[in-house]
Amino acid sequence: MTRIFSLTLLQAVSDWQRGGDAKQKKRRGQALKVACASLPIKYRSCALICFRNIALPKGGVWDLIGEDRLDETISAWTPDITVAKVIKGGVPPDKQGLQGVILGIYPAPENIIVNLWALYTDPAFVAALDSHKAEIIGYHDGAGRFGNDQREVVLEIASVTQQDIYSLGGHSSPFEDLVEQAAWDIHGRIPTSHERNALLLSAEEVRTEAGPHWLCPDATQRVLERLKSPAKLLREVKRQQDTP
Repeated sequence: MTRIFSLTLLQAVSDWQRGGDAKQKKRRGQALKVACASLPIKYRSCALICFRNIALPKGGVWDLIGEDRLDETISAWTPDITVAKVIKGGVPPDKQGLQGVILGIYPAPENIIVNLWALYTDPAFVAALDSHKAEIIGYHDGAGRFGNDQREVVLEIASVTQQDIYSLGGHSSPFEDLVEQAAWDIHGRIPTSHERNALLLSAEEVRTEAGPHWLCPDATQRVLERLKSPAKLLREVKRQQDTP
């Protein structure tokens, strides 16, 4: 079995995990696709929904929600929603002007380049990596650094649509500001320090709900539903402006 894990394959996996800029990603993705093409199907399949965390600028948001098509390429997904929520720092910082989106799809068999999660749970693959790590260029920045931490499935998909949106990232006011407003609402006046501190203490267990967070799927769909009418109007305006 270890013979199928050639040095070429191991190098391609490690290179992919090293990341890189757009050109490197494209080149390494193609190399990974070639190297994994002959792997047994159990390493090129996934029956679970796969998630991808992306941070979109305004143009990307319009492509995905307004035009209902965002071009994709060979990219990293994961069947673990917990990993998807925290990878790349989680929800993008509020001041960066980026919209955090988690996509969720059931990949078709022809879209799956390799299930790295399945590879890394195979002791033979891990043993092959370990025995060849001295020969793998950049090993400590790739496979040696990440291993199976991201539980990754590599997919090649031409594009995604609005219906593939699983969750949107958002930001609430800071926890202390929310408590201050709640204290105002409760007492109908400026709260005393004692009243404010008492409410802070009682609300401490929900502190993590404030600030950056991912909307649940139902809340995400409600937001997208509200965006349909304005998106349709803006799409028509844009097309009229583009018409000579």
